[in-house]
Amino acid sequence: MLDQGHRTGYEIKRAVDRSTRFFWAASLAQVYPELAALEERGYVVSKDEPHGARPRKAYRLTDDGRSALLGWLQSNRVPDFEFRDEGLLRLFFADTLTLDEALELVRRMRSRAEEIDRDFREGILPLAQKSAGRFRLIAAREGADYYAWRAAWFRNLEAELAAELGNGATDRP
Repeated sequence: MLDQGHRTGYEIKRAVDRSTRFFWAASLAQVYPELAALEERGYVVSKDEPHGARPRKAYRLTDDGRSALLGWLQSNRVPDFEFRDEGLLRLFFADTLTLDEALELVRRMRSRAEEIDRDFREGILPLAQKSAGRFRLIAAREGADYYAWRAAWFRNLEAELAAELGNGATDRP
């Protein structure tokens, strides 16, 4: 994010929320310690830039930091993939619910998936389309495709469970 011109921890957090959050979220509680660690390693330098009475630091990438970034990008190591989804975890344990209750859970998840899909297409994707980075747009397109797929998947699951209920199914799913 520093390489893209974002200078303060707050600016970095805002940029994450509008770009990488769908696959790599960060909180301010993560951003500031990471900036301090990068500064300790010599990858970034900071300078005080108070904002009114509030203290504020602005950061910039050093040559060593840029080299480390390039080394990370060019590394042959295949990164691990971690997917965490509380909604899917709830669905995993939904066998303890009645079919009606499970259907209601799926309806809530479908509604949220459609909301995220809409917000992504109206918010994140247009920002990526305006950005100068080709690969930022490619990553955003993957996110848009994923969220559209997820919304459709929950619509299909909802229809499947509703059809079961329509056929008189009352047992636990």
